[in-house]
Amino acid sequence: MNKKFAIGIVTYRPDAQRLKENIDAASSQPETGEILIADNDKGENVGMACGLNQLCRRAIELGYEWIVTLDQDSVMQPGMLSDFSHYIDRNDVGIICPRIEDRNMGRQYARSDKGIDYIEQCITAGNLVRLKAWEDVGGFSEELFIDGVDFDFCIRIRQNGYKILRTNNVFLLQEVGHGRAIHLPFGKQISIGNHPPLRLYYISRNFLYIGKRHHQFMHWAIEVFKRMLIVLFFETNRREKIRFMLTGIRHYKAGIMGKSKICE
Repeated sequence: MNKKFAIGIVTYRPDAQRLKENIDAASSQPETGEILIADNDKGENVGMACGLNQLCRRAIELGYEWIVTLDQDSVMQPGMLSDFSHYIDRNDVGIICPRIEDRNMGRQYARSDKGIDYIEQCITAGNLVRLKAWEDVGGFSEELFIDGVDFDFCIRIRQNGYKILRTNNVFLLQEVGHGRAIHLPFGKQISIGNHPPLRLYYISRNFLYIGKRHHQFMHWAIEVFKRMLIVLFFETNRREKIRFMLTGIRHYKAGIMGKSKICE
């Protein structure tokens, strides 16, 4: 088996300069093997989950045991893969992930005094995924198409006896939507996603689906409600965004999954 890590990048109409920065950052790390790209702008857009599954299958064909999953906006920091490599001998670990630094928010998520933490969920970008674990859980859920793919995968990883390890020594530069931070009284701060309406459709529909699928409905319904409140109070284009979110809720109830026809 290959001792290096495959790098898998899912793209859709990427910014050329940012994608180059992404690839250069990966190429500079000694642990990097082949860099694989699933381009959803060639032919039909098959979604994030399908793209990730294509990358994982190809990495296995090439003899890899691990793959780093990235999107077109993710930029690994120097030494990230070296740090990850310290934990790959832990047989119960299915995902190794870094902390996330958001370019727009100007902050790092999940600061910790510990070297590592075992966590419940993480976003797809910057993960080192054990391909045996990917096989064991049946891959990424393609019926979700995009949003919630990572959270659903994390839940199934843990349900199958694997752990998610976050190393706090390294971080990944990422853009979560077109976000910004709002500062409230008493030192409180909330994150404004500023996602386009179609993304909010998928978030609403898929979060409710995940909640039902994993018997966590109230938790995920509250997440959808919170995002609605943020849109209403802090974002622009409120009417269209709420309309798309309500459509997502209706489609969840009707069992409509996969790529939405409203984007055609």
